[in-house]
Amino acid sequence: MNISKLFFFILIPVFLIGFFVMLTLSGPKDIDFDALAKNPSFEIPEEHEAYRLKSLSVEGQFEEIVSLRGYNQSDLELLRHAIEFQELYVTALPYHSVRGHERLNFLKQRYDQFASEALHTQSLSDERLSKEAYDEEEYAEAIAKIQLAIQGQSAINELYGLSTHRNINRIAQLKRTFEHYKVYPLHIEIQDLERSVSELVKSEKWIEAAELMDEIIKKQLFLNSEFRSSNLANNFKVNAFRLREVTFRSEPLHREIKGYIAQADARVQKLEYREAATLYEEALRLQKKLNDTFPESPYNSTDRVNDLLAKSQTAGSYELGGVINNLNFEIDRDLRKRNLGLAKDKILQISDAILRVKEEFPKSAYNDRDLEIKMKFLNYIRNDLTRIQDRIYENLLPVPNEPAIQIYKTEVSQAFYSTIMGVNPSRLFGDMKPVESVSWDNAVDFCKRLSWIMGLTVRLPKEHEFRSALGRLRYVKLEKHVVSNVEKNGLADIKSKQAFAVGAYDLLGNVSEWLYSEEAYYDGAAKHIGGHFGDSLEAIYAVPLRESNRNERSRLIGFRFVVE
Repeated sequence: MNISKLFFFILIPVFLIGFFVMLTLSGPKDIDFDALAKNPSFEIPEEHEAYRLKSLSVEGQFEEIVSLRGYNQSDLELLRHAIEFQELYVTALPYHSVRGHERLNFLKQRYDQFASEALHTQSLSDERLSKEAYDEEEYAEAIAKIQLAIQGQSAINELYGLSTHRNINRIAQLKRTFEHYKVYPLHIEIQDLERSVSELVKSEKWIEAAELMDEIIKKQLFLNSEFRSSNLANNFKVNAFRLREVTFRSEPLHREIKGYIAQADARVQKLEYREAATLYEEALRLQKKLNDTFPESPYNSTDRVNDLLAKSQTAGSYELGGVINNLNFEIDRDLRKRNLGLAKDKILQISDAILRVKEEFPKSAYNDRDLEIKMKFLNYIRNDLTRIQDRIYENLLPVPNEPAIQIYKTEVSQAFYSTIMGVNPSRLFGDMKPVESVSWDNAVDFCKRLSWIMGLTVRLPKEHEFRSALGRLRYVKLEKHVVSNVEKNGLADIKSKQAFAVGAYDLLGNVSEWLYSEEAYYDGAAKHIGGHFGDSLEAIYAVPLRESNRNERSRLIGFRFVVE
């Protein structure tokens, strides 16, 4: 390192630090004037010292009075004089005396404390008397006393700032109490009016009760507006009062409505439906009036309007509904007995009746959507009823050990499914091939339509019914009866193999068949049985029982049905 760098990095910083240290040591210093006053060379003039001594003397007189007999307001003049002399002393000094000022502040604080004591005691007394008057329900006296308490505390806070009795928070608390006392008589008046309302309600004088509630609302609104800081101000109360008021005003109309409904229900019990319809219509008219006139009423109800409309139209369409029910019963009976000519005529009659009810009484309970769908289907297919029934009856076989059950001898073909459902969901097409890619729900819908056609219960077979129809397989040569993966030809036409002993075809192989299941409606899983064209003979011999989602549409699954 050369000399210039040594000078720059070491000597110059050392020089600067030394300079600032010397500057600090030579700067101004704190002066203790009280210590200076003790110095014999520094004398305080006698007239100035006399102020301090007079202040001490007057303070001593006050202390003596306090110790002997307590003090009164006139005695406080001594303490005030002590303050004046101390102020003269401190002001006359040619320097600031810490002790002098400390004593001056001490005297002022003592004066404020003693001077405010009587005011504080009186303010506390006034507050206590105010509470007692309030408890005795002498509200005017309570208000007067709490005002005096506030005045006393305000005087302390303004005049005697150094007193320990100075308390801003107490002023706020006293003012809140004052507001409460002022509003409480109004609150009591509101409560008395509420009791009067309750008596009117017991006497069912609804309009008088509503008028009184209107007066209560006005008083509570005034209370909320003028005494917002009071804990008795309550907007929720106003809302509750308004609800009661509109309830009382709408009560007579509501009771009239209930009366008409009760009369109408009684007429229904007596099968007097026309009279019931008239009464329901009057109740409906009044309910609409209530909804329009009193939209805030708890009795306002769109649901009741809809319910009354439905009841009035149901009662009004009773005779027509009876015709529909009778025709529906007779159609099922005629289809069941194969009186198809009569059934066709009645299908036309019931279709007209259903349309009339739908147009004239759209809210009537006799508007049965399921029945409408059923009759639309039967009307659409009525010219084919004979052919379809013949086809079904020709292919039904009794199930061994199940005398009330007959099973369809083949799987449902694609042609048959299309005739009933109007659509073919299969992916391996062929009119005589079994329908596949059909869900469990699709199969159930197909059976429901056959029930309409037959007038009987048509459903999927239960597992034990299927096994009864299949019989024992011990001595059966499966390859003669079953379409499996041995042929490697895939899906085959129905009846392409020999029938089993009972006379049914394809109970095993070709397509696995959906089974009846109550559980499928709840957990979504449905069973199918018998194996399919992709299974081996060994697998099919075990009569495989499988489970799939009820909505699954597999080319390996089809179905057949049974008739009860």
